[in-house]
Amino acid sequence: MKRTLLLWGVMAFVMIGHAQESKRERAVARPNHIMLDPISLIAGPVLNFSYERAINEDVGLGLHSLLGLGAMDEMIQFSPFGRLYVGGSHGAGFFLEAFVPITNKEETFQKFSDIHANYIEATERRTSAGLGVGLGGKWLFKRNLMLEVGGGIARKLINTTENTESITGKWMIGLGYAF
Repeated sequence: MKRTLLLWGVMAFVMIGHAQESKRERAVARPNHIMLDPISLIAGPVLNFSYERAINEDVGLGLHSLLGLGAMDEMIQFSPFGRLYVGGSHGAGFFLEAFVPITNKEETFQKFSDIHANYIEATERRTSAGLGVGLGGKWLFKRNLMLEVGGGIARKLINTTENTESITGKWMIGLGYAF
């Protein structure tokens, strides 16, 4: 009787362990997430998209991009980010993030001209980098569709001048796909 009970106990333990493993395997099966913000595309026009790779249940790494289109084509921003998920399933739920915005923007400024002995308007492309924090949420729906709402604010630390803004940010109200 003791052997039978012991055998049933071991089998139950193995089954529970296997069930948890298969649940985890399903969560890890789709670690790649792509997002596109249709509101920015229509209103901007700015192409606002991101890619994220879920490293484990609580951490994701990715790249967020803002590319100006049409009248806004003077601005390009890439922001590598790291996320810590504080609730939800693998690579989804509420998150805190740190990111590094790298911005390339066409700027107009006043420049002194020795030839004309006065100030003239000059245009130059400048690249700056900074450090920022953000928060948001990501929800996974059926058929691998996702919704993300989030944003962050950053201070430019490298290659800033008194004529440029020292604060930048990123946002996403996006629809996406997990694969």
